[in-house]
Amino acid sequence: MANKPLSGYKVLDMTQFEAGTVCTETLAWLGAEVLKVERPVKGELGRYSQAEPGIDSYGFLVMNMNKKSITCNAKNPEGFKLLEDLVRKCDVVVENMGPGSMDKLGLTYEHCKELNPGIIYASLKGFAQNGPYKDYPAFDPIATHTGVMVSATGLPDQPIKCGISVADSGTGIMLAMSIITALLHRERYGVGQRVDCAMQDFMIGLSRSQWEPYYNNGCVPNRRVANGMPLEDVAPSDTYPCKPFGKNDYVHIYCSRHPGSKQWDNLCDVIGRPDLKQDVCPEMATPRSRFANREICDNAIKEWLANYDKFTAMDILCKADIPAGALLSVDDITNDPQYYAADRKMMVEIEHPQRGKVKLPGFAPKFSEVEIDYQCSPALGGANEEIYGGLLGLSAEEIALLKEHKAI
Repeated sequence: MANKPLSGYKVLDMTQFEAGTVCTETLAWLGAEVLKVERPVKGELGRYSQAEPGIDSYGFLVMNMNKKSITCNAKNPEGFKLLEDLVRKCDVVVENMGPGSMDKLGLTYEHCKELNPGIIYASLKGFAQNGPYKDYPAFDPIATHTGVMVSATGLPDQPIKCGISVADSGTGIMLAMSIITALLHRERYGVGQRVDCAMQDFMIGLSRSQWEPYYNNGCVPNRRVANGMPLEDVAPSDTYPCKPFGKNDYVHIYCSRHPGSKQWDNLCDVIGRPDLKQDVCPEMATPRSRFANREICDNAIKEWLANYDKFTAMDILCKADIPAGALLSVDDITNDPQYYAADRKMMVEIEHPQRGKVKLPGFAPKFSEVEIDYQCSPALGGANEEIYGGLLGLSAEEIALLKEHKAI
């Protein structure tokens, strides 16, 4: 872990489930020493599932790589003192507990600042802590519903939530960036600070493009257009079936709406329909006229796609400068060697003592001078001796006594 951007920084990780754990995993990938605080015996709430108690869940594996696990009963006076001692030694505290939970524990920003004036105290909640919803519980779909996204997603008469946890993981990554910013600020100006990032607020910012049609259409609520272009009625802009017509055998095709674009004419050449080019067919002359006559447009595309699988179709279209994307599932990505290449590592294989070899997503950014290493998620309490003994200087007898008192 030496010579990483965040090498030397210590993070006290009080997170659970996805949003907070993605934040601290990002910091760990960048070299920070992340001390994941978990409940004795039970672990954090996302470690085990009801279906497989005592076995690390795949969700835990994918969210907690490169961390060190320590157990601590924060409600036990001796356990709470351990946390206080760790705050003194750490650079960052990260938490995404339910509203008011850290206050009840007594581990507030104010208290942590008393213990360590330079501490960066980062909180991730569903809603802004200075807003009217601050005490409301939240999970990912709550944030996407209250943060514009779902209002713009789905069918005209049926909003549909996203199938992945955009608010959870997205806010976690945003908080990690904010923590690094706060550390840089501390390096320059010598002061720690509190950092708050709410999932609803992140989603509002992520949905910024929705304000263009909102103002263009006279400040009325935006429409839902399924797989179409939300900013304007244009064609082609849809997800089309292709052979062998399974549940994920689709390709999304979109031709630019901007004047002067040759993408539609290129598409006509590829699918063997020069009669539909802009200067030949009046109904296909503009993106909007193609939308008005989209049955002609879409049927021509579907007829061509019936002869190709999604990978071949994407390859042919993109090589002709036509934006096209095959619908790739988790299975498609997991079994494609390109994502495991040594100079990419978008997918990595880790060895877990209970699960064996597991293939998981890695860190998307790539650096010319930084290589990201990937380590398996930690065993529950696997770093107790290292952290309590090495960092806090406790003897083996003292650690044994803490276990006996159910503090760790």
